[in-house]
Amino acid sequence: MSTFIIVFALNLWILENPHRVDLTAERVYSPDEKAIAILNALKEPITITFFYDARSRMMQDAKYLLTQYSQISPFITFNSYDPALEPSVAEKYQVKFAGSAIFQTKDRKILVNKPNETEFLNAIIRVASDAMGTVCFSDGHVESNPLSLQSHDHYENQAHGHDHASGGKLLLLHERHGMGMARNALEVLGYSVEQRQLTRQSNSLEQCSLVVVASPQTAFSEKERVQLENFSEEGGALLLLLEPGVTTGLEPMLAARGIAISKARVIDPERYYWTDKATPAISDYERHRITRNLPMTFFPGVAELSPLPRTKNTINATTPLAFTSSSGVLELSSSSEGKRRALAVLASNADKHGNMVVVGDGDFATNSFYGAVGNSQFFLNIVSELLAHENLVNLSPRNYQVATLRLTNNQMQIVFFMTTVLGPLCLMLIGLLIWRSRR
Repeated sequence: MSTFIIVFALNLWILENPHRVDLTAERVYSPDEKAIAILNALKEPITITFFYDARSRMMQDAKYLLTQYSQISPFITFNSYDPALEPSVAEKYQVKFAGSAIFQTKDRKILVNKPNETEFLNAIIRVASDAMGTVCFSDGHVESNPLSLQSHDHYENQAHGHDHASGGKLLLLHERHGMGMARNALEVLGYSVEQRQLTRQSNSLEQCSLVVVASPQTAFSEKERVQLENFSEEGGALLLLLEPGVTTGLEPMLAARGIAISKARVIDPERYYWTDKATPAISDYERHRITRNLPMTFFPGVAELSPLPRTKNTINATTPLAFTSSSGVLELSSSSEGKRRALAVLASNADKHGNMVVVGDGDFATNSFYGAVGNSQFFLNIVSELLAHENLVNLSPRNYQVATLRLTNNQMQIVFFMTTVLGPLCLMLIGLLIWRSRR
């Protein structure tokens, strides 16, 4: 009898104090470290009102997650209602369906209709963040379009003008071959994103906090280059995503920063992505805030960035951020000697000049590859560093994707040998031993 009473009391306590053990690989039912960091960084009250269907397990999970948020941060006030049981409250907030959540501060309000952690966390970032600045993408030189759709048609191929490792050849860009995913992530983090043409007026970059030049395929005029230089001299930040073999007209500006860019692509026969040796897979980083805890990144068709000898006209020092393996070589080079080659460089601040990051490839941040491995995190870390928003480094919106297995070429060869060669040989050997033993 006493055992029954204890079990009954324990069940009542669990009903009033729900707890769970999250055994999922991605811990999708628990706030991760990034979410906790964002919640702990809140400085103003946020009221979350969630309308849910008590019969839905998914909405019960969403309610529990928001309850966890309110327990983590004292600035979050959480209320939940069933619109079927309390229709007057739903009418007050003009909510029609269960699954809607309203995030509200003193002067901002966001409605979310998808009850999952990705949407909740992104809504908190957006409602709690003042405008963090304007990220301007240059336009007019066949750059990757930040206003593109956020998917990519992989049926395109070189015959249709699409080749990720083209070495800087002019590309016929498909509407979906742009930077829509990168733009969306920037907007979620509180940045405004715009396109600017530098030929319209002398102050085309006014109000821009950061200018991104994303894989230009035609050269900037001298007037446009001067605008970028003036923007940098006034303290503006620049992110140049360039391509090998393309004359951009920005070479004098790079030289002034002590950077030279190769015309040829970098080939890394030791460490590359999938089966393309012209797509170096990078896990060798310089110790820096940008690369802190950064997983592998890869760059389809990338140029080498080399430091130039320091002169009296060089306005700042450079810091390489990402390197190939020691086997990196330049395509079609007469020298076969490999070495570590820099693919991304930070030109650090000097005097009043703004910081600049140069990457020898822009495809890594396009919709095709943005969500793969650490590419998105690398892009967002660069933006956060250039805009001195160091608290956002390593904080990127969570995106749930279908689990995929990404292997290097060496790993693929090992898997092939184990499954296609060694496995059948072992079975044949076992069969032979059994046959011999029964003779």
